[in-house]
Amino acid sequence: MSKKLLLLGLTLFMSACVETVGNQFHTDFPIGKVIRDKVTLPQGDVLLPEGDWTVLATETGQNNSYITFGAVALGRIDSDNFLRGLVTIASPLDSGMGYSFYSASFCDPQPNLLYHHTNANVDLGRQSCFGVKKKTISSFDNFAEYVKTAMSNANAMGVDRPYDMLSTAYRFTRGHKFLYVEYGFDYRQDADQMLPDYADGDPVELTRAFFPEDKEDNVKALVRWARANATKIETEFLD
Repeated sequence: MSKKLLLLGLTLFMSACVETVGNQFHTDFPIGKVIRDKVTLPQGDVLLPEGDWTVLATETGQNNSYITFGAVALGRIDSDNFLRGLVTIASPLDSGMGYSFYSASFCDPQPNLLYHHTNANVDLGRQSCFGVKKKTISSFDNFAEYVKTAMSNANAMGVDRPYDMLSTAYRFTRGHKFLYVEYGFDYRQDADQMLPDYADGDPVELTRAFFPEDKEDNVKALVRWARANATKIETEFLD
């Protein structure tokens, strides 16, 4: 009986801790909050592209190892109330020092990627990679519910949005630290509007063709941005 009571007490305690952590996360990122420069999370800071980024949705949950994750979606809304950018972030809120993340297959090149780069891919060790692709808004972060909620909230705010975007998704792990972040940009703008400092620069070789062809410069601009900022984003979060 005493063991059962101890187990019940431990379960209730853990549930309370998870709820407390989750509640704090939602408190820190209320819908409509505007953030610039970076998002501060328990494990580190996540850099944001230039501009004002509005919190559109948050979500908390646990993985198979009962690690509590927090996820947040932020949108860059222009003066015409149009969604020009979308950032989705997922990271643990409570993983201990003794925990390590499996690499899975995220850093393996995928046939749907326009560009892919891996710096490190060690199971239970350091993982550092990113891939560029065209994605529908609803499929950001693998059709996560909080992204759907973000789009519903944007609609309620009177924000219009494109059907799809160009995105670059990063995955960084080191020991108990983990970050998945995806940066989306509206490629219907000219490349020098979408990413002003990256419309021209080092040559880029794509792994597959992009359509519409007249927007290929936008893809190359995003690849340049992704390459230039990969180390900055990783270092800011992990260190």
